[in-house]
Amino acid sequence: MKRNAMTLLEVIFSLALMGMTVAMISEMARTSFHNARMAKDIVQAELLAESILAKIRLGIIDLEPAFDVPVGSAYTNQADMVLDTHARSQGNTSIVLWHYSVEITNVSDHYFDGLLDDYLVEVAVTVRQNEEDHRRGVACRLVRWIAIEPEIDEEEY
Repeated sequence: MKRNAMTLLEVIFSLALMGMTVAMISEMARTSFHNARMAKDIVQAELLAESILAKIRLGIIDLEPAFDVPVGSAYTNQADMVLDTHARSQGNTSIVLWHYSVEITNVSDHYFDGLLDDYLVEVAVTVRQNEEDHRRGVACRLVRWIAIEPEIDEEEY
């Protein structure tokens, strides 16, 4: 005798298999969205650090150590912009999403045995997300060597 229909066991097995497949696909999608947001924040931190280093090299930001300086409203998404707009309407100046720190080290002492007479410094800029905003905890640290113009005493000439 030939059967034309599936048994209840086959239907239950196929539904379970389909459920596991959907669960795996949804977990992969969730992970990929999380990784995409993390990558976006990392790139934004790198761009902010590069921007701060460029401002230091151009003299817009003074070449001096700094700690936990707010970068300003660097929006990571539309929701942050709406939140910031709401905060401004309530009297808050801005929601700070990023902070930066600047460390300055004399390179000539460490690498050239003092031969350069303090004309070269290592500038390390660290950009990180606000401590209150623990969404992903992204930070970026960039280091550049910057040549300093020697100060010339006019009395010597």
